[in-house]
Amino acid sequence: MVTLSPTAVLRQRAAKLRREGVEVFNFSVGELDLATPAHIVSAAIDAAAQPENHHYGPTGGDERLRQAIADRLTLRAAAPVDGSDVLVTNGAKQALFNTFMALLEPGDEVLIPAPYWVTFPSSVRLAGGSPVIVQPSADRLKVTPDNLEAARTPSTRALVLCSPNNPTGLVHDQAELRAILSWAKDHDIWIVSDETYVDLGFRPVPAPSQVEPRMSDRLVTVGSVSKSYAMTGWRVGWMSGPKKVIDTATAVQSHTTSNVSRVAQAAALAALTGPDVTAEFRAILHNRLKLCESILDPLGLIQTRPDGGFYVFPDVRRFDPDDVTVADRLLNAGVVTVPGTSFGAPGHLRLSFAIEEEQLHRGLLTMAKILNDWGN
Repeated sequence: MVTLSPTAVLRQRAAKLRREGVEVFNFSVGELDLATPAHIVSAAIDAAAQPENHHYGPTGGDERLRQAIADRLTLRAAAPVDGSDVLVTNGAKQALFNTFMALLEPGDEVLIPAPYWVTFPSSVRLAGGSPVIVQPSADRLKVTPDNLEAARTPSTRALVLCSPNNPTGLVHDQAELRAILSWAKDHDIWIVSDETYVDLGFRPVPAPSQVEPRMSDRLVTVGSVSKSYAMTGWRVGWMSGPKKVIDTATAVQSHTTSNVSRVAQAAALAALTGPDVTAEFRAILHNRLKLCESILDPLGLIQTRPDGGFYVFPDVRRFDPDDVTVADRLLNAGVVTVPGTSFGAPGHLRLSFAIEEEQLHRGLLTMAKILNDWGN
């Protein structure tokens, strides 16, 4: 059964606490607290004044935007990407839905390594597929080919990769990625690569088609402007892959959302072709990560340091084996976190540090005090 996203539920609970007068430190947010850069907003204002943008647009997306996305993807591809290989979608979520609708037949299985973004299993189910959660080896947060092979069946159709990962922020290095891709190639398994956080990597993020060019004909890449450009509300994402997949996904989109807002597409075009803001955003996030480490490290909470994105994923089993119990106690004090159980990784919490620095600092101190007093 498909249920409401856990993060959406937490947003509702945080709003209720605020209405009750509780000071809330919301570490559950999956978006930057920063404003969309001014040049992007200006492009949208200009586009809104153009009558042609008041009507339906091409289902596949504005041609200029598709080519700008293709140019960006070419930097991480084994061969040049053309705009016709790109479908513009209403955020990365729709790109995933379209991808699975295009790839899957009823009963097809999709391997989803844990920890995973909460939407992956639901997207597979919505398309009639069966999500198969693959647990990493003990005390690891990354799967290996051996883990994947143990989960593979004759019905396995695809494997989802997310690097930098949500919720851990971890990145597969070249050797790890090559091993996984070679395994997938040997078994004719599709790769669905979610690269939503790739521009927020604190170190280089290897690209699947460059690490293993043989996978290019069975690789679908998903991305968006949401995280890297502080544009979550604009709802512009994309998918790119072999023509047969893009054509089928475009047909799916023609019967669901028709096309992405043409004004939002103009904003996305300005983001991808205008001044680069991602370096500044990365610097801000890296400083916030250091703040998280300075407060959480003394408690022994950060076992794995993120390589990108804006999440830390502390192991809280020393306080209670049930992460939901820990999250509930924190929530009662106004500290909103997401239990690791939601991501297929019990015993952890996901904390977003994409919040204003003073709030981040005070919230972390509140959390540290609660955990320090645990059991006293």
